[in-house]
Amino acid sequence: MIEAGEPLRQPGPRGCLGTAAGLVVLAVISPFALVVHRWRCWRRGNDIRVAVTTTPWPTNRGEERRKMDAVLDVPLSREGGVRRRVTDAVIRVAEDLRRPDDVYTMIYRLPSDEEAVTLPVGPQLQALGERFFLALNQGPVAGRTVVWLTVGRGTALAEVVNPAICDPEGDGEPEGLLGTAVARWAMASEWARVGPSLVIRLILVVPGSAAPTVNDRLNALGA
Repeated sequence: MIEAGEPLRQPGPRGCLGTAAGLVVLAVISPFALVVHRWRCWRRGNDIRVAVTTTPWPTNRGEERRKMDAVLDVPLSREGGVRRRVTDAVIRVAEDLRRPDDVYTMIYRLPSDEEAVTLPVGPQLQALGERFFLALNQGPVAGRTVVWLTVGRGTALAEVVNPAICDPEGDGEPEGLLGTAVARWAMASEWARVGPSLVIRLILVVPGSAAPTVNDRLNALGA
């Protein structure tokens, strides 16, 4: 599985978890592969494995920032409930960091897209939760990097990203988007089914003062 602290993407058209679709297809079309898959599930066990690393994040805004890098390895038998728990954790983080005029934006790009999708989610935590949960369940974004930016209500989306050239899968990304100067905090998410596991990756860039709280939220997902 991908370890926390490694680059979010690996080379290839589908990002760091891009082999998941191929593994699922093999399990469907090959009886032997299906036997192997079931054996791996048995050997893997039923525990949720969480690895979180925290590192400094460079900034020129005079405010200390920290990068929180979390990888969850979840047995497929528990994936439904964990998707909801991860969503709840993200909402709790947004609540912990919330300012009165926060608004949220979702950014992603599929291979067939001529430009990035920049979706204004709005100021409501409920809307953020609903959109994040959908992204954590939708097949088209499996193995793709989705970036979530929090900015002030007075910030125009054009100040944040140019959809024509933005690509969260491109070189230097998603770190470039996570370091957007106007972002109050930012997150990249990615998921895929890999063998007997659902693997979820979250990278958050948050104010340093909030890092301990965010760390606790992420580690609690393994309880």
